Amino acid sequence: MIDEENSPAAQPRPEDEARGDDLSDNEAVEGAAAGDAHEDEKADERYSWFAVYVYSGHERKVMGNLKRRIELSVEPELFGQVVVPAEEVVIQRGGRSTKTTRPFFPGYVIFQMVARDHSLEKADDKDFINATNLVLTTPGVRGFVGGRRDPAPLDNSEVARILHTEESSEERVEEIPYSIGDHVSITEGPFANFDGTVQEVIPERHKVKVSVTVFGRATPVEVDVTQLNKS
Repeated sequence: MIDEENSPAAQPRPEDEARGDDLSDNEAVEGAAAGDAHEDEKADERYSWFAVYVYSGHERKVMGNLKRRIELSVEPELFGQVVVPAEEVVIQRGGRSTKTTRPFFPGYVIFQMVARDHSLEKADDKDFINATNLVLTTPGVRGFVGGRRDPAPLDNSEVARILHTEESSEERVEEIPYSIGDHVSITEGPFANFDGTVQEVIPERHKVKVSVTVFGRATPVEVDVTQLNKS
């Protein structure tokens, strides 16, 4: 899989991401194209696959932000598909089953974009510069995988493997291993290293609401179950 580089590009504040419009569960995780107007451009040889870092849990929101920016841009033909590979899981808790869809490649959005034209000087490759600038200024994007301003494209065989995994993934049954009143430690995200108590379990979103103490006051925060350990 793709290795995260040590210093991803500009780190936005979490509230910057919150300003982007969210998508419904029925949209986009299934990997829709960036826009019907340039659907036929997918086969263009200029396209390569790229990936950007996003905060875990914000993949669909960032994908929606990027797709809308592409559709509203003056050069939508610089992009092809924008995808968050996903898997369908069935979560069982308390004898009840809930089916939900979630990214199986958390923290990344992958997409087709024009590759650098190596016949041009870097400063003259306006298409590549304009495309990367659009991506980097999209709310929620932390930076490119493979370089900040001159990112390297992903390996096509690796992308094919990711997309094939999405198509062939089977439903997985997962039990959320937390209950109300459990003492937990948050391991990732903006509240990493905070300890708290589980207030609510949200199986359809694969999240847990945890009460943590911030500035001397109890504050409820939602955390993905993958970002928790029992204290």
